[in-house]
Amino acid sequence: MPAPRFGKRSLTGLIALVLITALISGWSALINSMLPADSRPQAIAFPTVPVTQTLFEAMALELGDGFAHIDRFRQAGILAYEGPKTCLGCHEKISVKDSDGTQKQLDLMANLTGSAHYRFFTKDHPNVYGFNGELADNFPMGKLNRPCPKPGSFAMTAWAEIVVTAEGDTLSEGCGQCHIGGQYQAPLGELMPLYQTLKVEQDAIDCLICHADAYDMNAKQVVTDQNGRTRWGQDRSLKAALSVDTPSAPACLRCHQHNFGGDLYIDPAGPEFMPSLTATGRDRPRVLHPGSKRGTPYSPTWDVHAAAGISCLECHITEGHLIAKGTHTTTMMANDLPTVEVTCLNCHDDPPHSESSATGSDLNRHLERLACQTCHIPSLHPDNATRRDFGSTEFIDHEGIHVYRDLVKENQPGNGIAYVWWNGDCTFLGNPIGDNPNDAGLYRFYDAANRWPEFADFDYAAWYEEVMRPIARNGRPSKLYAMKRFNGRQHIDLQNMGPFGGMFIPYNLPNYYRYGDPDRAASVEMDKSMMKMMYGWLFKFYMLNKFMSFMGIDGWETASYEDVRAGRQVEPRWIPTDAMLEISHGIRLEGALTCNRCHGPDGVLDWVGLGYTTGEIERLSTPR
Repeated sequence: MPAPRFGKRSLTGLIALVLITALISGWSALINSMLPADSRPQAIAFPTVPVTQTLFEAMALELGDGFAHIDRFRQAGILAYEGPKTCLGCHEKISVKDSDGTQKQLDLMANLTGSAHYRFFTKDHPNVYGFNGELADNFPMGKLNRPCPKPGSFAMTAWAEIVVTAEGDTLSEGCGQCHIGGQYQAPLGELMPLYQTLKVEQDAIDCLICHADAYDMNAKQVVTDQNGRTRWGQDRSLKAALSVDTPSAPACLRCHQHNFGGDLYIDPAGPEFMPSLTATGRDRPRVLHPGSKRGTPYSPTWDVHAAAGISCLECHITEGHLIAKGTHTTTMMANDLPTVEVTCLNCHDDPPHSESSATGSDLNRHLERLACQTCHIPSLHPDNATRRDFGSTEFIDHEGIHVYRDLVKENQPGNGIAYVWWNGDCTFLGNPIGDNPNDAGLYRFYDAANRWPEFADFDYAAWYEEVMRPIARNGRPSKLYAMKRFNGRQHIDLQNMGPFGGMFIPYNLPNYYRYGDPDRAASVEMDKSMMKMMYGWLFKFYMLNKFMSFMGIDGWETASYEDVRAGRQVEPRWIPTDAMLEISHGIRLEGALTCNRCHGPDGVLDWVGLGYTTGEIERLSTPR
């Protein structure tokens, strides 16, 4: 049989492919060379601990039946886990179904490194609007580069920090604790077009934190390498690798319970749902932050789905490592599958209530105007933070550190829980966009209750009617949603601000926690190399001019860096209007709002604020 021949066209194509691959690889190296030295990825020597066959069998016996990788490792003679290298030995390609049910083959690593869980951002945001009225789509945005007055820090600066208390104890802190990458810094190169994830970045990925049932969260603490750089440790033990399975709810909650239920509450009916709180770190425990972000723990006492043993992935559809978050969001801008719906009616009957009673029929009719969680999230956890002030601190004895003050903790309907019209879209700072379906024209979701003195004369009402009312009306039909109300006070660069807010100045967390001086901590953080780069020309032209335009601000002012570093023209400010965080967990049957909780003289709904006319209010407020 004659050997196959390559024609000129085939050879040209092959050469072009090689050149393009080399150029892209060189481009990725160039991008990282532009980063400050302390933010570049580097090869990391994770410890590998081989075991004897006897110890292997003892681990297998301890884990019990149900883990397919035990027999696979036994047959392959694998006696040590070497990170992604071990996984890729069998799983270089994966077969997945996309959102329309089509089966396809994907490169596992490309699928993983293109996901929000690795990148910390996505580019597609078809439901996010800037205050300038423009859709904030085709723009890299997420926890990687979007400041938020919840943690008081930026992912690109506060990645892996060691906090030393006044007593000399060491604690672990930083955004990297909830990231599957294991590098010294967030994956900043991914923000740039045509970037290819480097092999040293791929080798550092923590596959087991999601996939291992027996993952030891005590290994998830900050470590210092021989080069003096800090990173987050991982459990790369063989025992963890033998327990690989489809991610369970407790596995997801190793990171996400921090968002749902906070860092202090452990459900006695299901402590396995709080794995980060029951194993906080062996040598340098992770800082446990008071004040729950959403106040909706996902655990048996607080959520009927958790009590029923439903895993996260039963509702959050996946395409490999891309995970649907739904089409409704106000705060978590990174969304792998932004057009894939996550809704109660994917599982529950439509209509969900029994038609055999008048009450059931009436509740079903309400679905045209009410979201399910509006009635079925009757309260938030008592540790729910409603007003967080980073500009003042208090000392916490049990951890020996200073922390922010949560001035208000409300968890009841009408207080901590607000009720708003929402069509699933949102503003750049977490305001749910929507309008009264009756088209009364009386409802506005933005009121600038904390008006800044520099914008005392800004006509928010006129801006709303011109910019936001058309967006609210032209979107999807609005329903009444229960949402968690929040406002934060944090240091602001007063030379980079506008009528809707400004650029938050992050705090140096080791300094903040140790000394409790927010002014000092903000100034110290500005010395971080990435803060200098953020105030430089590259960030200005590639990202921050666009970012600030969505904030309603004309361009990013880099010249303010030295002032901010010196603490000049910087002060803590409350966000001009409350953010409303979407809540969809903490679902309960018992205690769900009844008709009289909304309809009646003491009802929880603000009918005037929701844009109803006097006649409608009188009719709707009549007890039923």
